[in-house]
Amino acid sequence: MIHGYTAVGNHQVEKLVVPDSRDVAQFIFFEVAAQFEDFAKTMFQMEVRSKLRVTAKRSCFVMGDLDGGLNNKLGWGSPKLLRERGSNLFGPDSFFGDLMHEVGEPTYKALMSAHTVRNRIAHSGGTAQERFVKLLESDGIASAERQGLSVGRYLREYPTGSTVNDRHFNRFLTAYETFAARAEAALP
Repeated sequence: MIHGYTAVGNHQVEKLVVPDSRDVAQFIFFEVAAQFEDFAKTMFQMEVRSKLRVTAKRSCFVMGDLDGGLNNKLGWGSPKLLRERGSNLFGPDSFFGDLMHEVGEPTYKALMSAHTVRNRIAHSGGTAQERFVKLLESDGIASAERQGLSVGRYLREYPTGSTVNDRHFNRFLTAYETFAARAEAALP
């Protein structure tokens, strides 16, 4: 899918209907968010191994808990939790402890928003829904416009007035790429 089109034959493309293109954007974003979460966990593990000089196996118990290691330890895609865990384990001057400064405030905020969107896709109501609505409010989306606003539409069509390549979908992917580049440069 490129800009809402899909290949249907030999050098032929067909435009997806709007609801389908929104669904595709949502599914792709959710998969990318999952990959980001796994990458962030791996990079956190690299900081644990490097700073504490422990094996890969032992690092799981340092990052998780003494009994289960990383089993049932979630939240590796949350910049807030990554920062708190990094600060608690390594102090505020570590890569993760100073995550906002390490990746820059705009990227950090985009990562926070991306995590909110990821959670809204994964969970249909409750806190995930409330945080998504607050994100829409903070983006200045009017109440009437928020009614029934799907995650896919938010990713593909907002912010309004921006170019096709500068919508939330692209902004979040750029934030993930920035995080990856800075983490790889800072960590062994």
